[in-house]
Amino acid sequence: MIRSLVGAPEDASPEIRRNLPHDELARALDAGHTVWIDIVDAEPADLEWVEENLDLHPAVISDLHRDDRRPTLMVYPAYLFLSLFQPVREQDRVIGSEVHCISGEGYLITVRKGISTAVEKAYDVAARNTQYWNRSEHYFLFLVMQYVIDAYYPLLDRINVRLTDIEERVLTAEDDPRVMQTSVYRIKQQLVNLRQMVSPQREVLSSLIGEGSLAVSEQTREPFHHLYERLLRIYDVIDGQRDLWSNVLELIRSREAQNLSRVVSRLTILSMIFLPLTFILGVFELNFITTNPVLAIPVPGHLMLLVLMVGMGLIVGLMFFLYKRFGWV
Repeated sequence: MIRSLVGAPEDASPEIRRNLPHDELARALDAGHTVWIDIVDAEPADLEWVEENLDLHPAVISDLHRDDRRPTLMVYPAYLFLSLFQPVREQDRVIGSEVHCISGEGYLITVRKGISTAVEKAYDVAARNTQYWNRSEHYFLFLVMQYVIDAYYPLLDRINVRLTDIEERVLTAEDDPRVMQTSVYRIKQQLVNLRQMVSPQREVLSSLIGEGSLAVSEQTREPFHHLYERLLRIYDVIDGQRDLWSNVLELIRSREAQNLSRVVSRLTILSMIFLPLTFILGVFELNFITTNPVLAIPVPGHLMLLVLMVGMGLIVGLMFFLYKRFGWV
């Protein structure tokens, strides 16, 4: 589907025409009007029309038909081609929604699959504000990139809140550490995906505003430089959250080690309590009524058995009392 915004000539009254037919859109491009063409879920016929009317390089057309794995920038004599990635949260994952941008003299073309909130917001702003059409077409590219970058902040805030919540749960021992560890590893994958999107987009912006680049004029260089600084801050935030993630994971592992140590201590105490009992039973070989002259005691056997059982109970109680006093249990 192709939708479009066409600005009026400078000497005409401020007016924005929307969704022109293909023939009128082609005449507007030939007349030098400022045009924004937004292609959603592009069909082959849509891309063929763009190729015919704008004389795009075959490599650009090929890129429009496929999904790139990372943001890219290609500068041609008459236009520049960018691939941007807007982060989108899908259940417990963060994926990149790709947006292709072609910016030339007097026009901007955006090609995307499905709904892109960044393009939708920028498109609505351009449609409502006629004063923006007196600026360069690069300003619309700036709007798209601005909203793409803005999409990172809610996700980073959500991750930060989630990590803080997990940290508090670990400290208060509310949940099983193994369950929280699963959540932490999912957050790690989200941070990795965000970093893989931010890092190349930072390089794209750096190339766009580089000293030798003619793609951006002096009037629009400063806004793009501002976007570059925001990407740097986002990258720093991601690194900071990776450090927080490492701290939370270390805290979870420490908690698991403490739980394991507590279990081992209890098992050790139980074995120490039963050790003297096992020794006594071994000495008497479980036979308390004997005619052996060495072990014969002038006491009835059943009374001796009762004395031994009481004695073993006292030993158990004494050992438990000592362990409790020493703080071992």
